[in-house]
Amino acid sequence: MSRVWLVIGGMAVATYLTRAPMFLALARRPLPPRVRLWLRLVPLAVLPALAVPLVLVRDGRLALGLAHPPLWGAAVVFVLAARGVNLLASVAVAVAVVALLRALG
Repeated sequence: MSRVWLVIGGMAVATYLTRAPMFLALARRPLPPRVRLWLRLVPLAVLPALAVPLVLVRDGRLALGLAHPPLWGAAVVFVLAARGVNLLASVAVAVAVVALLRALG
């Protein structure tokens, strides 16, 4: 078990050391508007990149049937986000929908 914590700690240190120099170098400099916009949009690009495989793949195969709860969750997030609902609230509602659908069978 201590080996797992050693690996986690090592990965945390490596991650910090690869990112900290850039943050420290840019900490006191104003970023151009285009870079600020790009940084603001990164989470909106990462979330679908992480979620799409979870939504569309089940047991290593493409799952597009209406009986696939994650597909309904993705639809809920899409509709709520398109209506301007906070992204965290949209995801929370979608998780509840998926949990309910899985509980119902």
